[in-house]
Amino acid sequence: MTRRMNSAACFWAISCGLLLTTPLRAESLLDQGQRLIDKGKYHKAIAVFSQYIDQYPTEVDGYRGRIEAELMLRRYSDCVRDYALVTAKVIPLHPDASEQIYLHYELRLQTQPNDLNSLMGLSFAHWWYFEYPKAIHQQNKILKLYPNNRYALLMRASSRLLSRHQINRGLIDLYKAIDLDPNNPHVHFIAADAYTYGERDFERAFEEAQLAMAGGLDTPRLHAILAVCYANFGQELLAAEETLAHITMVTTNYVQGQPLEPGDTGLWTLVPGDTIVIPLDATAGESLSITTDGPTGEVWDTILVLLAPDGTPVVSADDVNAYYAALDWTAPVAGTYQLMVTSFESVQSGDMTVTRR
Repeated sequence: MTRRMNSAACFWAISCGLLLTTPLRAESLLDQGQRLIDKGKYHKAIAVFSQYIDQYPTEVDGYRGRIEAELMLRRYSDCVRDYALVTAKVIPLHPDASEQIYLHYELRLQTQPNDLNSLMGLSFAHWWYFEYPKAIHQQNKILKLYPNNRYALLMRASSRLLSRHQINRGLIDLYKAIDLDPNNPHVHFIAADAYTYGERDFERAFEEAQLAMAGGLDTPRLHAILAVCYANFGQELLAAEETLAHITMVTTNYVQGQPLEPGDTGLWTLVPGDTIVIPLDATAGESLSITTDGPTGEVWDTILVLLAPDGTPVVSADDVNAYYAALDWTAPVAGTYQLMVTSFESVQSGDMTVTRR
């Protein structure tokens, strides 16, 4: 009896100890990662923050820290990937994740207003969340303190082009940023994004995307950028191939949808990694008119590709109605086509509708 009581007491003590040490372990990893950043040991910091993310994949702190270290290494595409993971894994449980990131940096800047790491982290967060005036404000502060800072020039250029504000100055910034870091594929990645979705200079966007890929990057966003470029060059089939590559890279689960007849609307609830596959029967010469929407406002950016009856991609769409994909296309042959549709980079959660008109 005594041994059983002691064993139970011991188990209770150990359990309580685990409950107490688990949060402390988390805080220890975060503190350790931040100290490594402060010492300029960015690769080691990434390893520590990655360990935290493995243990706490739905908490924002690990991603914020890893992004900060990636920024200091000028690995901007990796930062975009991690913010996409925040959208997919953190925001569904913590809708205020962006506010947590802002607060973290604002508190740091209260004690160290000229800290480069904090200014870069905060400005990149504003850039990611489409708050371009705030991002530019922080980027201006960096350039006042550190003239010709490669990060600030590049991201101020992107912020200006994407916000369509001071475009000529943005282009000058972009030229300077590329000249200062011409061998960094992540710079070409940001430049391709800015030329595609901001300046709408598809020739230059295509060139920058190719340079990024030649430098070793192969990301879903780059394939989406190439798809937009090919579509604007009138090369519909190549655009569809790149869109299919984008969707294939981001999909972990294909959800079979019910066939859509003309006039039908289908409703699906997406989770990150889902792509809906919808059969569309068509006769030769029939017009296929497809629209997508997010009636709840949770899925607000869609992308789609249509596969012919033989499985080859024939047409795709992205950002037709604001951020929603839509298409009007004439089927050259009769058969069952397959429509593949998801959120951009397949990171959003919520309801999505697909309508065949």
